[in-house]
Amino acid sequence: MFARIHTLETTPEQFERGLAVIRDDLLPWATESTGFRGLIGLAGRGKESALVITLWEDEESLEASEAAGMQLSDLTAKLSGATRRALEDYEVTLLELQL
Repeated sequence: MFARIHTLETTPEQFERGLAVIRDDLLPWATESTGFRGLIGLAGRGKESALVITLWEDEESLEASEAAGMQLSDLTAKLSGATRRALEDYEVTLLELQL
């Protein structure tokens, strides 16, 4: 499994606007993408920073989503007013969920 991590600098207001963009635009696109396995959103205390982690079945799916992921990351930052600090890809080496 592979992950793409979007790191954003936000204000609380920008965070809320960005969250709406992710729910309304990024998540519907992702769920229809081949190899998509999940999304995790994280907010720093005070919502002054945020991480959005998308999970992909394999490296091919991650690579196939790269251009669209970049565009959606740019769109989220632009529409919310947040500043994108990083967009990085990782291999998931450990994952344990108990929901």
